[in-house]
Amino acid sequence: MAMSYRVIYFDGSPFVICLCLLLVIFGRYCGAADPSDGLTTLTTTSTSVAPLAALPALVQSPTHSCVNWTAAPEAADGNCTRSTGTGLIQCYGGMNNLAVLNSKLGKVFPAQQMLLCGWPKVDFNPLGELLKFPKLRSLTIEYSGFIKFALDFPDMNQLQAINISWTNLSHISARTFKRLHALQVLDLRWNQLIQLDGPLILPRSFQQLYLAGNPWNCTRNFKWILLQPEKGRLVADREELICTDRKYKERQMILVMHYKVVLRRECQSHVDLLNCTCLMHHIIPKSYIPLYTVNCSHLQFYSLPAYLPPNTTSLYITDNQISDINPLRDNPHYKHVVDVQLENNRISNIDVLEDTYWLENFRLLNLHGNQLQKLQVYALDNALNDNLNVNLLLLSKNPWHCTCKFGMRLRELLTKYKDIVRDARNVTCTYMQGDEMRRAQVLSLTRHDMCNITVEDDMRIHPIDWLNCVLASLIFLILGKLAYDYYFYRFHGRVPWIVMNMP
Repeated sequence: MAMSYRVIYFDGSPFVICLCLLLVIFGRYCGAADPSDGLTTLTTTSTSVAPLAALPALVQSPTHSCVNWTAAPEAADGNCTRSTGTGLIQCYGGMNNLAVLNSKLGKVFPAQQMLLCGWPKVDFNPLGELLKFPKLRSLTIEYSGFIKFALDFPDMNQLQAINISWTNLSHISARTFKRLHALQVLDLRWNQLIQLDGPLILPRSFQQLYLAGNPWNCTRNFKWILLQPEKGRLVADREELICTDRKYKERQMILVMHYKVVLRRECQSHVDLLNCTCLMHHIIPKSYIPLYTVNCSHLQFYSLPAYLPPNTTSLYITDNQISDINPLRDNPHYKHVVDVQLENNRISNIDVLEDTYWLENFRLLNLHGNQLQKLQVYALDNALNDNLNVNLLLLSKNPWHCTCKFGMRLRELLTKYKDIVRDARNVTCTYMQGDEMRRAQVLSLTRHDMCNITVEDDMRIHPIDWLNCVLASLIFLILGKLAYDYYFYRFHGRVPWIVMNMP
């Protein structure tokens, strides 16, 4: 029953002041005569959460705290104290004297509020510890080392507020609080929770859940916060949840989940990507731009997807039947895709990438296990030389056909960029005509191997060799004549005949 008060100013006479005090006291007792023993049942809606100030005083966080609990006299022996006036029982480091307290009272202490500081065990068994307090309405556990609940909470029809903070609690089942039908507030801040198995199963009358201060792993499935609004809105401090995993460290969980939900819808709305897996692998600091990875491996693709979600930077499409890579050249959806895994496909030509923006800006290109025989070495050399982002290029397990000219250039390319082409030692080629099965490492082949030069070929004098000999002889002849003319001019003053007869 709600009471409203109107402030009235009197003349300050003692009689009137006493009368006012009596009215206030009477009003409080009348307000506590509600069938629910002074606890107002609040109704939540699907669109808003009642503010904490609107909750009954008992449901709000208790004024008592476990700060400096080790200084309490009872902490040395793990004992409890009680306050019969407020129905509060406080335990420090255990409940060792609980039986003695009850015997002094002559019956079980009807505790309504409980404060447990420094719980000494590695787990907490609600079934064994709380059934002794059937009238309990508020439970606070702080500064304790337990890491889990041994069992789920039992039926406790009057327990409305639970505060478990500053503990090592690292795991909670979705069903832990299922049987607390009167629960309205659950405060799990500043523990060691990394994930939730899913949205907690909570009663219909539940109003507020607090989860901040935990080291949340946002690679786990927390998308229910957005996809299930009736559950997500119960998390009163959802804007304060911070990720601590390596991938999304120091990012807001609600932001990470928003990007994941958007990406999920993007992938499900396009036919090309229905069977693909879309993941967010990074969020750029400061700008908070998400970066996506699309994985379409082992799906019998015959061409690259015509569409990719915005901000996609990595594409895995290995073990398919792809032979055309033109989308890397002219499809705008691939402009920011810097990592492309094309391992084990049917690509036989990459010359279409010559002088393209993509080839000059890519970071990773995996062409391992395709059908490449030749490529434009000079074009790839120029691209690798100008590309400041390139980190990895894989070319092994292709049937390279090492003719004399191409084989030598390929070997030079692999030698020059061995830090980028990290499988250079495994790049093999056919280097003898008529023997397609014979392969060898390109880096181990010599010019004699790739050009089919034999010992007899080395001993044979070719026409080009004759021409070289003639040119060399002419050079020596000209130099000799120049020296002869200089000698006679220097010592005899005679100029060459040709100079004297020049017009």
